This record gives sequence, C-alpha cells and structure tokens, in this order.
Amino acid sequence: MYPGGPEGGTIRPVKPMRHALICLLILVMLPAIALGVGIRTPDGTVEVSTQGDLLDVVAVLRLTGAEVHFAPAAGSFIATLGEHELQFTPGGALAVADGRLLSLPGQLRQISGAVYAPLASVAALAAPLGWSLTGPPSAPVLAKTTTRERLVVTVVRAEGTVMVVVSGTARRPRVVSGTGSVTLQFTVPIELAAALPTADELRGAEVSDDAITLRLAPDQEVASSYPLEDPPRFVVRLQKAQTVAPVAQQPRGPVVVLDPGHGGDDLGAQSADGAAEKDITLAVARAIAARLQAAGITARLTRERDEHVALEQRTAVANRLQAVAFVSIHVNASPARSARGAETYYMSTDASDAQAAQSAARENAGAGQDTVQLILWDLAYVANLNSSARLAKAIQERLNALQGIKDRGVRQAPFVVLTGATMPAALVELGFISNPDEAARLRAADTQDQLAAILAEAIGEFVRAPAGQATTPVAVAP
Repeated sequence: MYPGGPEGGTIRPVKPMRHALICLLILVMLPAIALGVGIRTPDGTVEVSTQGDLLDVVAVLRLTGAEVHFAPAAGSFIATLGEHELQFTPGGALAVADGRLLSLPGQLRQISGAVYAPLASVAALAAPLGWSLTGPPSAPVLAKTTTRERLVVTVVRAEGTVMVVVSGTARRPRVVSGTGSVTLQFTVPIELAAALPTADELRGAEVSDDAITLRLAPDQEVASSYPLEDPPRFVVRLQKAQTVAPVAQQPRGPVVVLDPGHGGDDLGAQSADGAAEKDITLAVARAIAARLQAAGITARLTRERDEHVALEQRTAVANRLQAVAFVSIHVNASPARSARGAETYYMSTDASDAQAAQSAARENAGAGQDTVQLILWDLAYVANLNSSARLAKAIQERLNALQGIKDRGVRQAPFVVLTGATMPAALVELGFISNPDEAARLRAADTQDQLAAILAEAIGEFVRAPAGQATTPVAVAP
C-alpha cells in the first residue's frame, strides 16, 4: 500500500509478472501484424501491406492498372496489362514475362493468403508491365517507364545460316512469327539507334513503341531464337522456309497437331523383344487423327510415316498451321522393370520430380546440347500455360480410368518438343515399354485403339470447351 491515493486511498502497483507477460505477448504478436508502407504513384500515395521488408506483390501490380488473378491449374498468379502478361508462383524466385523466363532477386513468399517479396523482386515484376519501382523500402516510388532503349540490329552469316542480332538490351523479347514476318515484342519502349542493314533475307522493318517487326523474304522463316550474354544480345536465326502440306481447303473445324514421337533412325525406347517406340506412337497418332476427323476436328501429324523430324520442327509445324492444341505422343522407359502407367506433361523450366527429369532427358536426346539449354529461355507463352495444364489433366484423367491404376499425376518438365509452342501443348507417355507386360499391351492393336479413343475424347473435350470453364464431352467415332 502506498499513501497519496484519491481520498486517502492507496495506489496499487502493476504486478511485475503480469507486466512481463503483457510485454511478451506484444512482442510475439508484432511479427504477425501486417504493417504498411506508402507507395508514391502518379495518382498519389497509396498504402500497401508489408511483412517486415517484404511488399504485397499483387497490391503493387494492381497499382499499375494490371488485372491479377490466380490460375489454379498452373498454381500461379497471372497479371495482364495491355499486351503484356506476367506469371509468377509463390515459393520460387522465377517468373515468366511475355513468354520469357525472368529471374527475381529474391523469393516470392505466400503469407496469410497474400504474396510478398522484397522491393527488388517486385520492381523486377513491374518492369515487364512498363513500370518502375524505385526508392528506399520505406518510401518506394512507382512510375510509368518512359526511358527508351536504343537497339542496334545487325545481320550475321555463319556456318551457312543467317542470324539477326539485336544489341542494346538485356531484356528478352517475346517472339511472334507470322506469315512473312517476325515481331520482337519488348517490355519497355525502344527505338533503333541505326538503320536496319541491307540483307537478301530481309525486306525491311517496322518499329513501334515497344516492338520491331522484321519483314522476311518469301523464302525465309524463323528457325529459332535465343539470348546471348557478355555482352547481352538476342538472336533470331533464319532458315529456308520448310514445305508443309496444306490443310484441307475447307477444314471442318479447329486444327489439332499430333506428334508421333521419334521416327526414322531414332527408334525411341525399345522393349526387351525389340518393339520400338516410334512404331507405337505413329499407330496411335494415326488412330487419334481418324477419330478427331470424324468428330469434325481437323487433325494433322508432324510425321505421316517412319521418318526423322527434328524436335524443333515439330512445334514449328503446329505454329504454322495455327493449331489450337499440340499433343506429342510417346511411350516411357525406366530402369525399374515394374514401372507402369501413363504420365502426361506440360512445359516447365524445371522438372516436377526426378522421374519427370529422367523422362525429359530421354526425350530430349535427339536435340543438340545448345537447344536443350535454350528451353530455359523458350517457355511457351504465358497465356498457354494454364490451358496446357488443363489439356494435360484431361488426358491424364482418362488414361488413369482406362488403365485402372493409381494416378501417376500430371507433371512438368522441360521438353524440347514443347518449346516455343504458341498454343496449349502437352506430352503424353502412354505407358512403360520397359515393363514386359505393358510392352505387350502397347503393341496390341486393341490397346492402341483404346488409347486412341480416350485421347481423342480428351482432346475433343478440350478443344470444344471455353477456356477456364467446365468441359463437355465431344462425341468421337466409335
């Protein structure tokens, strides 16, 4: 008791133990409380949630005017602003901006249902949308990018090929090939520092605010495109146009391209008794094509017979035909003779697991090492990743039901044959030819027909269904 209280009462001190507990509780709760920081924008200062030194990624991107939504099938967020598109996944330090891989300075973290990242990573995500995020973490400034990059375009001839080389930027453009032209779509304003050089393969160029369109000679087309470092450059390699048999003059429906794996001298995987992957995939692809045609969907094959087709040319066929879906057909192999069941993949920079990595390494064996490395930079357009996941899921679900086995799952891996596809694309491994029992079934005509029936059904369902909506089965020929 202490004297001096009101009306002669006493002042009771707070008990030391209770005081300590209250302080401890406050300290424990502070990290869980999302604070905020004021970001200066052209429209004024806006408060954005923070977690320590991390910023709310989605909130900042929406300040640029971008629409941001979550794509469940791909497990990632997609931000769109004008012609620009950005995809990022919590838990990693990579994003895909306008079809190119983007490495982030720091990891994206999911906290309490929101995605947070260091200011440098948020700035790297905003840049492809045409915005800059600068200043200290305590007072960031978000502004529209106005500085133009000055580019130099040169033509280089080496080893019988022609390469258009773009210097002056470390940013990888999105490459859009059209009839007689190729457009390099950048994520920032650009201009040419010098006139386009004269070359027999080119007929001129058109430069817009953020793109260069090269007009090609009639006998030229794009063979590949890739970045180079030290110094940073971007290369578009041209080649003589490849002859492709025309689609029927009046196709009855959308075009789907089927890719029977391997062919010619490339046997693919083989069974113990000599069955070759290339023969099984061609037989199944032909049967799928017949069923799709009967359902009103135009189907084309990347090879009609036992012949070699380069991996890079297979998606090129689908791109030229403006296909709505591309499905590459293979059979699997494993050192474990007991391995069985089907697997379906769509494109990713990283394999989803060890088995996926092994499958990709085996199927990529037909490509040069340089090409294999380029898949890290040649991801399919972001808009197709979610649709590719949906296509792969539709195929895998039917394969599981047919084979009556536990789901081996839809997986992701860096397959060369899926690189550069401008439409939803998937690769299916019909089963393990290394398993003697499964190899015998894969060789049987009735099994091939069953596989063709369910794959045609899955592809038809995918083609007919609006993106992002529930699918409705399509009747295919019995």
